[in-house]
Amino acid sequence: MLLRPRVSATECTAFCDAAKHAHVAAVCVPPTHVGTAHAALTGSDVKLVALISHPFGSDRPSIKALAGRRALEDGAQELEIVVDLASFGSGNPNHVRDELSRCVAEAREVRAEVLVRAVIETGVYDDRTLRLLVRAVAAAEIDMVVTSSGLVPEPDNTLDIELLREEVGAGVGIKAVRGIRGFDEVAALIAAGATRVGTANLDVFADSSR
Repeated sequence: MLLRPRVSATECTAFCDAAKHAHVAAVCVPPTHVGTAHAALTGSDVKLVALISHPFGSDRPSIKALAGRRALEDGAQELEIVVDLASFGSGNPNHVRDELSRCVAEAREVRAEVLVRAVIETGVYDDRTLRLLVRAVAAAEIDMVVTSSGLVPEPDNTLDIELLREEVGAGVGIKAVRGIRGFDEVAALIAAGATRVGTANLDVFADSSR
């Protein structure tokens, strides 16, 4: 995940090169860098994901949907959309469901098989509120729930992953975003129910022998 501010095109290309060497599942970049990353990743086994409305999810649904469409047209293969947590916090979970449904529909007009993920912030909610948010997200028929934007501290344990898996069932993926320090953490997250792990620390995956 390339989340640092002031990242240059050269740095984006270098990050993509490191991702190819590590054979990670995907590289996540803001829309500004989709074109650069697409060129750098062409011919590799690494997917390109565009981060939409990162980090706060406060754009209007029409803007999010259009940004997703444009990112796909620029070469992105998957989308990660930050949900409108302000609207949810104001007591409107249906807004979260409806905005994601609109984004999913727009994206699949461009590419029917595109994977669309919803980014939430598990670290800021109690269990009851988190369950309500996840149910609103799942109702939009997204493909994967992402635990964090990468800017909010995540729990040190795997209980949030277990809660998400319980709520979404087997049909929806879970991406755990953490400051990963080693393979043991990755293994624990997968055992808890994560299907992908997101980190900016590609050194964790640099040893392809493991």
